[in-house]
Amino acid sequence: MFREDGSLPTIEPGDDFGACAEIIASEWEEEFAFFPFVDADVVEEAALARFMPMGLHLETESAKHDFLLPKLHLERCLLDPRTVRITKTARRESRRYMLSVNRGFRNVLASCERQHGSDWLVGDLVVSMIALHEQRAVRRAGFISVELWLCKDDGPALVAGEIGYLIGSAYASLTGYSVVSGAGTVQLAALGRLLAAVGVKVWDLGMEIDYKIALGARILSRSRFMPILSRAYADTSRSGALGLLGVSRLVPTRELIDGGGAAIGPSLEEPR
Repeated sequence: MFREDGSLPTIEPGDDFGACAEIIASEWEEEFAFFPFVDADVVEEAALARFMPMGLHLETESAKHDFLLPKLHLERCLLDPRTVRITKTARRESRRYMLSVNRGFRNVLASCERQHGSDWLVGDLVVSMIALHEQRAVRRAGFISVELWLCKDDGPALVAGEIGYLIGSAYASLTGYSVVSGAGTVQLAALGRLLAAVGVKVWDLGMEIDYKIALGARILSRSRFMPILSRAYADTSRSGALGLLGVSRLVPTRELIDGGGAAIGPSLEEPR
């Protein structure tokens, strides 16, 4: 890794992402680093090193190229899922919805891109995340989707969801979307209950936003959140959390909120 004056730290192929994260955290104030390409392996390496994987697309007259822009926040919002705060409104509205896991990864990812744009969710990163999802059973960083379905007379409609990844006993929310007012709040409340029930100990919510604080997240500096994530990533006692890698059935979110994640279980479908 090297850094020129006025530029981001540049991680080079062959560098240890974990060692680079420690140097950045101890010596520099930048939140982003730069890596010259994006593929599934380097996205996983960045996530394991406690970066959140993001991308950068650059175009010139002669070429187009996607770069990895791993983000090591100065501050992160972390939450113990057992302490998630659920509002009366979210509990009441939860009657209208059902939750699932890994039933619509590509649809959720495409919806996130439509809602938020492709400033950081660049093409090569999207391809890498799809590959990591398909290979999640054998990856240390298992990329998953969470889907929220609105109950309608003609069948459930997908109205909110998120993409995240599971490492050890930690889960990171990477990006999400919602097309119905209030649906995102219900999805997060039900997901918090699910994560707690399957043994996830640390919910990494990324940068500070008001709704994360309302959920009960704490804002922690690098010196505090990095060792917490390291311990959670190394936790091998997360047999229940491995269930998040499967394809679940649709479960009423009110059941999850009132009864915990025991209500959700794998369907007969194989992970895909």
